[in-house]
Amino acid sequence: MITLSPSERIIYGFFKKNTTFKILKNELKKYYKFKAFYNFTKFMEALLFHPPQLILYYYSKYPEGIEYFLKDIKKRFNLVRLPICLIVDEINFKLLLKESDFVDDFIVLSETIEEVILRIEYAFKRIERISDNNPLTGLPGNTSIYQALKSVINSSKPYAVAYVDLDNFKAYNDYYGFAKGDEILRNVSRILTNTIMEYSKDDYFIGHIGGDDFVFIVPLDRIEKICREIIKRFEILVPGFVDPEDLEKGYFVCRDRQGNLKKFPLPSISIAVIPVYKGKFKHVGEIAERAAEVKKVVKKLSGSNYFIDRRK
Repeated sequence: MITLSPSERIIYGFFKKNTTFKILKNELKKYYKFKAFYNFTKFMEALLFHPPQLILYYYSKYPEGIEYFLKDIKKRFNLVRLPICLIVDEINFKLLLKESDFVDDFIVLSETIEEVILRIEYAFKRIERISDNNPLTGLPGNTSIYQALKSVINSSKPYAVAYVDLDNFKAYNDYYGFAKGDEILRNVSRILTNTIMEYSKDDYFIGHIGGDDFVFIVPLDRIEKICREIIKRFEILVPGFVDPEDLEKGYFVCRDRQGNLKKFPLPSISIAVIPVYKGKFKHVGEIAERAAEVKKVVKKLSGSNYFIDRRK
């Protein structure tokens, strides 16, 4: 018995006209906004002008079509994130391996409707994770961050939400170049991940808001140890990312956004910490507003620092 609630997700199926596919179509319509196509030209027209959120393609009906669709249309029209599940009569190892660079999953025609829906839901979840993750660091992005913040607001356990950013990062990027900037961000991601996993085991969340802005969530009683260790590891990292003469001086000179030469301190890390416990905040926006206030405080301090908001 399937307990899945009906979804607004749109699925296109390129099917063969027979009883098996008629049954499949009728079952899928119970759970999705499903439309079946039996003519390849009409299928392609609908795909290009009104793209769905997933495609089920019966390979045996028109094998040549999948080659054209996958290797040309999908790339040319920016549909690379559109999940495609091939429907096959039986497992053909050679064929499925050949198509694995472009196809996201496969369904054997003899599978039950429960198995088909599980394949579809797994494909949706997989593409959601890929789409949300930051391409530079691989960390979850804003959709996942929002869900994680909602979760801690409703938790009976106290947590700390920590917003992390790098001081003087824009100037560093301008002076040392974007390649160096990207590399320092990847290393910050590793520091956050390794430190938090070490000190918080499996009770944590780490996300990348964008640019040099990160967020992590850990149990409140572990936050100070984690912040101190992150700062310690970041300070060890910095000398490898600046020129020796700048390291000796403790600053680098470059033009600011107004075009004036200015001394900028070496990159440092600021962590604004917001304790969250049940009933303190009603929605995610309140945490973000409080964090913006705390970030202003911590960024006024010289060097790398963390600051915990002690207000109720």
